Amino acid sequence: MSLINRGELIEFPCHNGMDDWPQFANYTDFKYEMPIKAPSKGVEVFREEFDVMYKYGGLWVSVWHPFVAGRLANWDKIAELIEYMKAKGDVWFTKMEDIARYVRRCVDDGSYTPRIDKLPYYTSKVSAIPYN
Repeated sequence: MSLINRGELIEFPCHNGMDDWPQFANYTDFKYEMPIKAPSKGVEVFREEFDVMYKYGGLWVSVWHPFVAGRLANWDKIAELIEYMKAKGDVWFTKMEDIARYVRRCVDDGSYTPRIDKLPYYTSKVSAIPYN
């Protein structure tokens, strides 16, 4: 079965700084032990990233794990952040599938030209090159 030209994937950029993990996680089980920040400090990163995306009309994508951001003190600050974003006006809160449909429409009407990677990069076995 060929995997070539079997569909489309629209990828949204996300940066590690937009993930709640480096801001709030401290898990000895995963050998990830960072200093715990006050929720206001962690959310400050998200707010500053949002402000610059708002200023330049960018896409703001964050990652919030329920077991990390879901702590009550963290989520209280995140709720305040969402209210701040809503108060700015002209902000679209939606599901990623809606954004993907919007991007698809922009590509179709010619108002946006994305970089397109054809996958898979290799259609046959890649021979191993020995390291010396």
